[in-house]
Amino acid sequence: MWEWAKQFAAFINKDVANPNESKKNAVMTRCICSVMMLYIIGQFIFMLYYGYYSYAAFPVGILIIYAAALCLTYSSRTLIARYLVILMVLGWCFVSTDLYGWNMGAQYAYCTVLVYIFNGTHISVRRKLGDALILMAVGFLTFMMAMTGTSVFLMSRMQTVIQEFMNMVSTMGSLALITVIFSQDTLDTERKLMDYNREMTYQAETDALTGLMNRRAGEKYFEEIRRRSMRERFFINVVMGDIDFFKRVNDTYGHDAGDEVLRALSSRFKRFIDGKGAAVRWGGEEFLFIMVGMNGDEACIDVIDLCHEIEKMTIPAGERELHVTMTFGVEEVGMDQSMEDVLESADRKLYMGKARGRNQVVM
Repeated sequence: MWEWAKQFAAFINKDVANPNESKKNAVMTRCICSVMMLYIIGQFIFMLYYGYYSYAAFPVGILIIYAAALCLTYSSRTLIARYLVILMVLGWCFVSTDLYGWNMGAQYAYCTVLVYIFNGTHISVRRKLGDALILMAVGFLTFMMAMTGTSVFLMSRMQTVIQEFMNMVSTMGSLALITVIFSQDTLDTERKLMDYNREMTYQAETDALTGLMNRRAGEKYFEEIRRRSMRERFFINVVMGDIDFFKRVNDTYGHDAGDEVLRALSSRFKRFIDGKGAAVRWGGEEFLFIMVGMNGDEACIDVIDLCHEIEKMTIPAGERELHVTMTFGVEEVGMDQSMEDVLESADRKLYMGKARGRNQVVM
């Protein structure tokens, strides 16, 4: 069943041979032909089932013309097919109103024709407006015919429900297909724009080497989380970390080795901070952690564990295996502290750790 549906979709979406014709118009015409052919087959079965044999020729003739219009879309004659479809929809609305009466809802197909006309891309707006005026005139004549005459068939309640259902489904199905076809380009464009905006935002807020937040994004994150903490009353800790003797790594082994160290540590930082807050590359070999929902003692214990893990890490850099250590300063954010105050305090503690011999955490 699914394979059949894919084959039918490929059949409907087949490109047009003429480069001067719009594939979109051809696909839309094929979709409407398909829906209306099913609808007309339903009308033919309805007439046979309820004994209206002498009138069954109407749907048969219209069905043949729809089939011809469908074939024309595959032979570079979409414009002819388009007008055949419009004529057949209008013709059946007129015939159906005469046979069943105005209240059966066949006239709603005029809405399909109107949308069909205005979504065509190969004619001018003036031509579309002219076609719309003609459509309105035909609809008015159909209404006048229904109001001044009587329907051919005296419909039972069940027959009325069946007709109303078929007319509703065919009209809504046709409108849905037209909308989908002509909104697809807009949706695709919007999706691409959203993806592009996400990518640009990611690039603007992410450090290219490490994949961590950059300084700008870190500052933004801190301000957002600080506002939340003012409302929800939770702890925030800022941790400033610096790789010990990183310049020596670059000078001795080269900047590529230094980049490998930064990437390896950043990967470990992502796992460390997951669910706790955010990790930021603050600049060079300096990193910032914004830890949320734990007090200063808890944050300090976690950072000490991280410090020990870094000391034990083996970082491959080409044919070498490197070992580095880090020093951290931890500052629990007070209610009246600005970001500048917090960073200054964390940075001061970091350099206290450097002065005391490095590879440690100062709180």
